[in-house]
Amino acid sequence: MMRSLSLMLVLVAAGCGGEEEPKGGPSPAPSPLSGLTLKADPGDALSVEEAKELDAGAEVVVIGRIGNIVKGFAAFNLVDESLDPCGFGADKMDDCPTPWDYCCISGPVKAAGTMTVEARADGAVVKATPKDLRLLDTVVVMGRIEKDEHGNVTVLADGWFRRERPALPDGLNWPE
Repeated sequence: MMRSLSLMLVLVAAGCGGEEEPKGGPSPAPSPLSGLTLKADPGDALSVEEAKELDAGAEVVVIGRIGNIVKGFAAFNLVDESLDPCGFGADKMDDCPTPWDYCCISGPVKAAGTMTVEARADGAVVKATPKDLRLLDTVVVMGRIEKDEHGNVTVLADGWFRRERPALPDGLNWPE
């Protein structure tokens, strides 16, 4: 028994020596979001309202503004470009401290012009916040339409391209 244990320890120790790690340490693991940021604009895109009319499973290219980003996940709300963020556009408000929440637009109108975008892996939303996106960015998303039993529409994203990053009105700062 002792001889078997000694032999096993020698074999384990020999296996542990192996190859040396490359200088500089191990390569960092690829981001779970790698590949989602498109290098080129996919071109013509449907509005959020148009994309919501498509059947489940349809391939889509949709454009809108980011209205909310789910912290810790590759998920965000995409708002139709026809809806101006509070403090921007025709209904300019000088005293809106949070234009990205579209609080100046009625709930039903906002809901009709909003859809969810999710990047998934193995059926679950990827656990990583997209660092290349921020509120009110205009983005084009490529993916597939999913609809639940309540009629909620989600784009299962294959990738996105940021077309525009707006400046905030004077005196406002982006939320952390």
